Amino acid sequence: MIAAGVTTFVAFMSIQSAHAQSCTLQDATRWQLALHDAEVEQSPDHVRSVTEAFLNACPERPEFHEASRIAGIAAADMNDAADAMAHFTNAGQMTDLLSNFYAMSTFHMAGDAKATWRLRDQIVETWRIRLDRNPLVSVSAEPVKDGMIYQLYFSQTDQETGMRAAWVAVPYGPGWPATLNFSSDRMRLALHKARAAKDTDFRYVDLNRCHGRRTLGRIETTVSSSDFDAAARASLTAYLANPDQPYAMTGDQIEVCVLPSRLLPDAPKT
Repeated sequence: MIAAGVTTFVAFMSIQSAHAQSCTLQDATRWQLALHDAEVEQSPDHVRSVTEAFLNACPERPEFHEASRIAGIAAADMNDAADAMAHFTNAGQMTDLLSNFYAMSTFHMAGDAKATWRLRDQIVETWRIRLDRNPLVSVSAEPVKDGMIYQLYFSQTDQETGMRAAWVAVPYGPGWPATLNFSSDRMRLALHKARAAKDTDFRYVDLNRCHGRRTLGRIETTVSSSDFDAAARASLTAYLANPDQPYAMTGDQIEVCVLPSRLLPDAPKT
């Protein structure tokens, strides 16, 4: 009986191993081509269907973690929090902000608040360390009553956003980060100059929150970041007392922050 059981077990494991080994680079290529098929609408349903088929067939492939990340986003877009959470868990550590913010929203919708804010703290710390190592960025942190305020100075202006300084607020407890920054966005400046029919030299002051950006006003370029520092800290200290929280926009719809790169700005693109 024992010998028969061992033989059966070995045979079963051989079948499982053969199944895993039968999944090759060709299968991974077929999946990736399906994600870029111009003849098929790349809807969340299609992306999820072909990716989950690949995951089920090829759990041992090195593309498994990346495929899990993609399936997680697609499932979240379809408002399936339970499956999205499982996919993000299988994906392991993700490096891009968008996927991590998707995961946080999914965890929260699935009822795991602890995982939501633990992930937020992890990506904030990773973001801070990355900026701190960048020679173009100066980072300082100030603890206040309800959270941390990070002050960023960039030695060069970002070519895309015109950003030179930013203040980032991160709550101690539940809540999304928010960022206050100076911006010399060339498109917005050009539009303003066209409407005003004259040249003006100023910067926008923007408050970026999970649900969007609000322009608080304009300041002259002669006003330095250090001159504005106290006002920025006071504004974000007030935000931290009542930070934005995740919410379902309609029913079970999963809410994802708009442009998370504005909430945790990266080093300037030069």
